[in-house]
Amino acid sequence: MGIEKGKISRIQAVFLVTNATLATMVLYVPALLARETGQDAWITVILAGAVGVLYGGIVVSIGARFPDKNFVEYSIELLGPWAGRAVGIIFGLFFLYRTGVVIREFSELLVNLVMPETPLVVFNILIVSLATYGVYLGLEVFARVNEILFPIALFIGTVFIALAIPEMEFYQLKPVLVHSLPALLRGSSLLLSFYMEGGGALLMFYPNLRRPEDGKPISYQVALLLVLAMLADIVGVIALFGPEEAARLIFPTYELAKTVHLGGFIEHIESLVVGIWITMGGLKVMVFYYVSALAFAESWDLRDYRPLVLPMGMILAALTVLEFADTNQIRTFFRYMPAFTVTVLGGITILIYLLTIIRKKDTPGGGAAQGHKNERSTS
Repeated sequence: MGIEKGKISRIQAVFLVTNATLATMVLYVPALLARETGQDAWITVILAGAVGVLYGGIVVSIGARFPDKNFVEYSIELLGPWAGRAVGIIFGLFFLYRTGVVIREFSELLVNLVMPETPLVVFNILIVSLATYGVYLGLEVFARVNEILFPIALFIGTVFIALAIPEMEFYQLKPVLVHSLPALLRGSSLLLSFYMEGGGALLMFYPNLRRPEDGKPISYQVALLLVLAMLADIVGVIALFGPEEAARLIFPTYELAKTVHLGGFIEHIESLVVGIWITMGGLKVMVFYYVSALAFAESWDLRDYRPLVLPMGMILAALTVLEFADTNQIRTFFRYMPAFTVTVLGGITILIYLLTIIRKKDTPGGGAAQGHKNERSTS
């Protein structure tokens, strides 16, 4: 076991990974998929879900072979101290950068939809401050909060989509399969990049599962939740607005929520959706922030990651302002995000996975058996 001593349940891990993937995916992705694949956008969700299960299986397989170590620890063990620590630092930098992007996404949401007169930097600092506090408290704390809030958020989102069904025209999902396979693959690669981020986060807190040996279903459970949620969202958006209009909108899911009215006398309940997004987005920021801080602490052989939290918060506050000039640049970033994520995060994950296979062949019992042996020898 590394620096983090807290323990979480398997369901808490499932909810953490799902929220860390879904919270921002529903903001921009429906419009981007509608632009790329039109009414066939729902097909890309299924394709990405299938590949996401395979990637999740790789992540869980690595974690099961090293049940008492996180990603940086067994990277050092497999690659040696220098190369392993370099991989850990790259891993931490990736999540640090993505944390800044996520913060900026939600700040743009608040400025565009809630308080247009408020400077962007105010929201950046507020979100960073909240996330810093949560990360400082530790994994167990924000995992328990997420366990309570995520099912509520999922239920409310489902209710909103259900209430919007009378306004939907499902003929707008036809004809089917009019887009080329390369276009469908490009759309699914965007979704897959979000799946890979959730899997990368799991690599860092897999050893904190109360029963790591029971963690194998995580990849299937996360993939099922993500596919169902994104199918409902994208089908609803396209059926309501049509593929052309959905591609033009910046936040199509928010526009869908605006169409919901209760009894003709309760209006503007889309503010509830914004509140849910901000809450779940803050928890996603905590997960990425925590993973980055823990990766740096393990790479630098520190006894605790908490001394890094405040300095990293200051870096994030500056990064969120410097990364993008406006919302259009964020949308442009998502066009290149799959190549960025697959190259960096996917590349080092596959590298470690291949090394674990080689080690398993060379060492009887593999990494997991060795991990249990080490645990018995220290107890």
